[in-house]
Amino acid sequence: MNFVMETDESSASEENNSDASYIVEASDSDETIEDVVSLPSTDSTFDLTLPATHSYLGNNLEELRGRTILDDGIYMNLPLLVKQSVILFPGQTLPLTVHGRDTIEMLQKCIDKDRTFGVVCLDRDKMIPIGTTAEIYQYKSEIQSYGFRVKAKGRQRFKILRLIQKGSGKISADVKILPEISLGPPLFDERLVSLDRLRTPPTNKHQAKRRQILERYDAVATPWPSWVYRQYDSRILAIRIRQFLQYIETQGSSIPEDTTELSFWVAQNLPLDDSERILLLAYNCAIPRLQWEIKYLVKDRVFTCSQCNEFIGKQSDIFPMSKEGPQNAYCNPAGIIHDTVTLYKAQGLVLSREEPCTDFSWFPGYAWTIASCNCGVHMGWKFTAVQSDLRPVAFWGLTRKSLRSKKLGAKGQHWKSRIQRYNNSDDFLTWSE
Repeated sequence: MNFVMETDESSASEENNSDASYIVEASDSDETIEDVVSLPSTDSTFDLTLPATHSYLGNNLEELRGRTILDDGIYMNLPLLVKQSVILFPGQTLPLTVHGRDTIEMLQKCIDKDRTFGVVCLDRDKMIPIGTTAEIYQYKSEIQSYGFRVKAKGRQRFKILRLIQKGSGKISADVKILPEISLGPPLFDERLVSLDRLRTPPTNKHQAKRRQILERYDAVATPWPSWVYRQYDSRILAIRIRQFLQYIETQGSSIPEDTTELSFWVAQNLPLDDSERILLLAYNCAIPRLQWEIKYLVKDRVFTCSQCNEFIGKQSDIFPMSKEGPQNAYCNPAGIIHDTVTLYKAQGLVLSREEPCTDFSWFPGYAWTIASCNCGVHMGWKFTAVQSDLRPVAFWGLTRKSLRSKKLGAKGQHWKSRIQRYNNSDDFLTWSE
């Protein structure tokens, strides 16, 4: 099977128009998201299900039914789509507009067969050996001005064993489908069976506290205290993650209950750089993934321009404009995929002088205006409502690759005055003139 390597050579012109484990800190404190960030208030009237449908790809796409499940550990040949700075996670939606003949031919063959192809990241001209299978669930075969349109869903991780290249840019690979390891409660074998009647899967802080009391009894027969084992209990880790995400959930985003799905969902929605996303994709278990994500979330962070390091905004200003979360992959008519995070406020951005445009808008009911940093780097877009009853009236959609996430601490004091001025701003949205 053949596939095509697509790089984003046109992105520049379009935009100008350690394997070390991260261990969760041992603590019995019950911090919540309110302890970590200040929550913005909103009376949103926008339907968050609309961006998840990617309706900008057009109506009347043909729907493919059924689902292809590949056995863990099998070896197979897989056609590859190689994209610059695109890391797909299982469960994530991948929209595509395709113009290249070879890529369209490959997708059509996939549709006729098992609807599955592989998505691999090209990082600094080097192909990453870990990727994710994508299963096509909707497509439009009519090749119009918007090109061949596809909606696919990330399914399973794989490892490239051998690349096969036939002709110019056509790539497939022999791959191994990687299993996702699921581990049970770490104290299960040492538990006091007589207390089983009191054990229920923890779904909230109260149940988690009761669980911790039982674990203290279980740990008596082990060399380590119970808090050591809690660091490796995926259910406890998931509860801590959900504490940080409760604001996102109350705003309408659907956060998975399953711990493995949750670990991928968080990885998809954090504004991480490519190396961090690749690291999370390479983990074969939800536990180290959740541990790493907690380490990220417990720190106050700010966003700066990836090129000039100018302050742009705060992590606490992230909010969801999609049911799938605050950061999602969207594509433009040229076929370029942008991981885009939505924020209430931003500063240091210059807006294009062109009139706001509704064509191909990722958020129906909003018009977009290109936003750049003062240094000239394309940062994303400002979205403004074209309907009077829509709330928020405006927001920012900034690309993941344009942002750099930095922890606030001793080294972050030089941003203190900037952040104070930013926080005291009376404007709902701020930007440079």
